[in-house]
Amino acid sequence: MSSGGITEFLTELSDNDSLAALREAHIKKSVLVFKIDVYPNPITTFIDNFLDKRAILPNALMDFKLPTDKEVSIKFNVGTEIFFIKTFIKSHMNRYYFDMNSKVIQLKRRREPRFLVPKKWNQSAAIILTASKQDKCTVIDISSSGIRLETEIKSDTPLYQRDDIIRIRFQIYKRAEMISTAIVRFVLNRPNTPTIVGLEFAEMPDVQKKRVINIIEDINLFDSTVRN
Repeated sequence: MSSGGITEFLTELSDNDSLAALREAHIKKSVLVFKIDVYPNPITTFIDNFLDKRAILPNALMDFKLPTDKEVSIKFNVGTEIFFIKTFIKSHMNRYYFDMNSKVIQLKRRREPRFLVPKKWNQSAAIILTASKQDKCTVIDISSSGIRLETEIKSDTPLYQRDDIIRIRFQIYKRAEMISTAIVRFVLNRPNTPTIVGLEFAEMPDVQKKRVINIIEDINLFDSTVRN
């Protein structure tokens, strides 16, 4: 569906990304919202802690009598990103919880479509940390307004925060390398796995905007050739 030029769609996350989204929700104390038929208003809670592959909910939730035999859809935000958990709420030792292996679905909103960079293409990218230090990356996809990178640094401590302004460089396929300023719009820190960073281009001159369009045209041409 679309609204005001923004395309929205749901995508089911991988097991690693589902777990990462739940951990981010815990770290940021994201509000979890779900609806049960017997209660007129939505119920709000948060993830109190993790234990034995369970996401433990706060004691206060025990004031509600929640059904444990019906699947619920729980909504939460990490920054401006919207997620849903499809799960069963269970009870153990006077605490409600849901399984950490529950599938997480992300609602993605885009003003412009993103184009996946073919895996066989030569490419290079990095986030410029200092004059002598860079976080090497792989470009996942690109749009006319931004780029999504998978970093090589694995760290339990987030290196990037939403709204950080950073410098990046990237070169894709046959196009010239570009260095650009970008704003961090989304960060997904995944346990023992490289971080995914969603970036919005900032202060990009017209010549670089044209190069990005050329990259998208290259991808479209490749995709149409593969399909045909």
